Amino acid sequence: MQKRRYDNRQREEKATETRTAILNALARQLVDNNSPDFSVADAARAAGVSTRTVFRHFPTREHMLEGISEWVRELTGQVPIPKAADDLPATVVTSYRFFDQHAALMRALLLSDLGRGIRSRLSPSRRKGISQAIDPVVAGLTAAQAAPVKALIGHLITAETWWQMRDGFGIKGDAAAEVAAWAIRLMVEALERGDHPFRTRDAPARKRTQGG
Repeated sequence: MQKRRYDNRQREEKATETRTAILNALARQLVDNNSPDFSVADAARAAGVSTRTVFRHFPTREHMLEGISEWVRELTGQVPIPKAADDLPATVVTSYRFFDQHAALMRALLLSDLGRGIRSRLSPSRRKGISQAIDPVVAGLTAAQAAPVKALIGHLITAETWWQMRDGFGIKGDAAAEVAAWAIRLMVEALERGDHPFRTRDAPARKRTQGG
């Protein structure tokens, strides 16, 4: 009986290793190919298994996407979601540094159809967390007014903005993070003193009191 439990454990460990190898092979395609689809046969060869084994672990392409999404989620989980508006500048710095460290993966997530499918699975919870962090500083705005403000602040923290600064303008490293954090800080401070694009001319922004 003891031997049977040992054998079961070995089989489970082997299955986990095989699953990981398949996911790594699929992820490498995501990084290397920048193609609108991925090849199960190529993934099987790279993982050293048969296509039948791939489909045993991931019966459909939907399951494969879920598996890669979880792998990417584990990576992106290293970047904390802000709890309050004051956390937003630090969040953008941490996010951009993460993007720089995983530039090839982020490029694939942004530019390939497969990557965009995976990102669509990851974005909602992160957008929700950032939106909730901004809520207190837009409390004085209507929902219609708050929406574009929150969208702009949130967009500055995204991989799209990081990539546009890096690829479109050649701004790399901490410089991109610092300027994005600076812009967010200015916007948050303005909102906290009542200064926003929807303020009427006869309702001047309130002065921010010390400590409040």
